[in-house]
Amino acid sequence: MPRRFRVTLSDETEGKADRVPTVTIAFEIREERIKCHSVQIESGEGQLSIKSALLQELNIDQLGIDAAASLALEHKTPGGEEVVPAQLKTGRAAAKELADGVDRLSRRELMHIGYNYHNPANAKAPTQAVQKALGYGSRHTAIRRVKEARAKGWVLPDNASAERSKEHFLEIQRQLGEL
Repeated sequence: MPRRFRVTLSDETEGKADRVPTVTIAFEIREERIKCHSVQIESGEGQLSIKSALLQELNIDQLGIDAAASLALEHKTPGGEEVVPAQLKTGRAAAKELADGVDRLSRRELMHIGYNYHNPANAKAPTQAVQKALGYGSRHTAIRRVKEARAKGWVLPDNASAERSKEHFLEIQRQLGEL
């Protein structure tokens, strides 16, 4: 399955003066997650102007999942560039696995959550530090991610001592340095 792919949505209606602008979305698969890294919208002659309503109609996450699912149904033959249909069971299983992993945090992200949460400099507001350092849009998202990191052992329980927290921070710092 390719690591990078694009989805282009275009209105091919002929002779119509109010065609929808062309939208091209570029995706990349990193750490078992689909990530959108660019959206390009072009409006030319005979097309409507670009408006907020068009952007609100785009479900970028679902477009990425659907595109990955269709790509998972094909594969390149060994030693060649020819793309042939994959076995249906394998393709569906691969697409489902990829779709299930969209919201799963990568090991590296979990490590960064633990690092920022246990950093002694962030002791007064660790969740806020995680939110700012990792660029989460809301405190609620940061709380959810901290809970997930805690469930996987990257964030210690709330009743952990300050000394244990500092040891944990230093261990994560060492592991991040080795990556």
